[in-house]
Amino acid sequence: RLVGGADEREGRVEVFCDGQWGTVCDHGWDIKEAHAVCRQLGFTAAASVHARAHFGQGSGPIWIDEFTYCPTGNENSLLECHRWPWGCYPSAWASSCGHGRDVGVRCEGERNLNAMDAYYENVTFSNGFSYGVDLYTYYDIRSELTLTPTSANDGDILLCHMHGVVRSVTLRLIAGQPAPVVAVTTTKPGLAPLPNILSIDALELRGKDNIVNLIISCHVNFTDQPFPYVHTYTIGTGNTTLPSSSSGSAILSPRPNYCINLTCSATNGVGSTSTSLWHCPRDPPLNDIVSVTIDSREEEDGGEIVIITCHVDPDDQPFPPIHTYKIAVDDNLVSMSPSPTVTLDARPAPLCINVVCTGLNDFGETMKSESYCPIPAEEGPQTPQSNILEIRTREIKGEGDTVTLVITCHVDLSDQPSPHLHTYSIGVDNRTLSTSSCASAILSPLAHGCVNVTCSATNGYGETVTRLAHCRKESPAGGPIANPHRSALQQSSTTYALLVVIFILSIITCLTVIMKRKGVY
Repeated sequence: RLVGGADEREGRVEVFCDGQWGTVCDHGWDIKEAHAVCRQLGFTAAASVHARAHFGQGSGPIWIDEFTYCPTGNENSLLECHRWPWGCYPSAWASSCGHGRDVGVRCEGERNLNAMDAYYENVTFSNGFSYGVDLYTYYDIRSELTLTPTSANDGDILLCHMHGVVRSVTLRLIAGQPAPVVAVTTTKPGLAPLPNILSIDALELRGKDNIVNLIISCHVNFTDQPFPYVHTYTIGTGNTTLPSSSSGSAILSPRPNYCINLTCSATNGVGSTSTSLWHCPRDPPLNDIVSVTIDSREEEDGGEIVIITCHVDPDDQPFPPIHTYKIAVDDNLVSMSPSPTVTLDARPAPLCINVVCTGLNDFGETMKSESYCPIPAEEGPQTPQSNILEIRTREIKGEGDTVTLVITCHVDLSDQPSPHLHTYSIGVDNRTLSTSSCASAILSPLAHGCVNVTCSATNGYGETVTRLAHCRKESPAGGPIANPHRSALQQSSTTYALLVVIFILSIITCLTVIMKRKGVY
């Protein structure tokens, strides 16, 4: 065959052997070999020959190398030329030749579709297999050949090369018949393929714009191949036939998002076989297909409810579609069902909530998170004031010389804006300790001296910041940490001592008065 040309008259020369197409090396090729190729394909002659992969490099084995030689240029087939060591094995010179030396031809004339595609070769068996006198004759598909007794002997073996497969038949002449012409008719060689030798593979490949292509391949194990080999495949989906050939593969693009029935039939020219396979796509959900909407609704009794809905557009649905929605609010699972919507019985307090929606099918999951801050309609969103934050610190003595500082950002409920503050960032000396919904952080260990504490908070519409310088209360010598109630305790001890003194003085005074009254001094 000719491959890679602009039309059927030109292309890279390829030979089919042992069920596989291979190329021909351009070593030693000229117009005479090109004539043989074109006549073998049913054309009148060759117009030109082209070396060095003029029509593109082929693949697979290099079946023919520089042993090809057509001495006259009148040969009707490569098989009539000087023969190479023909057989279904790559050329021993393939590594030095390579597909960069694949030969190509350009033929001329109208093609005869009844051109011969097989020939008989007369050989003898003497001390093993050897070639005898050649009888090159073309024949039509009826496989009828006429030989003369002077060039054929009783018992000679006829070899039939068809589609690269060799079949043989023994030539029998009619003994004692002096007729100058003997007719031998052979039947088409080979067996029909068995009904269970085909298998189908389906491979999904995601391409540009998330288009999924389905690669369909029909397989026949080498041990299951009939004789001659299967050489033509027809691949389809339902009632649709896809472009296919001897490669046994086809591409369905784009792959539909539903289960499809793949069919494959194959023939070897003697018979055919077929098989089918149901293929269902197996797509995990993509990461960006889920969106979340959160809304509130006032009830007749004056209360409000919150409605959470997970959305996936039908065009974005994987196959199989998402069948379960998992909805969580502030890390608490509130729903896991086929319904993408959940209703909270009571509207949350004026604090923001975090909603996570996860969509699942049998092959994966995808999620989306969204924050929701209820806003009273009559108030609208407010930015926090600049003086509502207060920093509170507390020292905790640990083992040895270790002191831990607990920092708390404090805001009174009456000072909360709408929506409330929901994110606090706490830092010490330009170092961030915590950024979260938690209003506390720990600095451990606390170094000697003073540190600058910063607390900032946001409600999504604005930010407020406050600062405090905290000095470690422990003495530099490592003495005990000052108790925040120490001054009070000191005051209490002084008062107690004073009361004791007063009590003693009172007793002395009382005794003095008594002694005077009795005349005793």
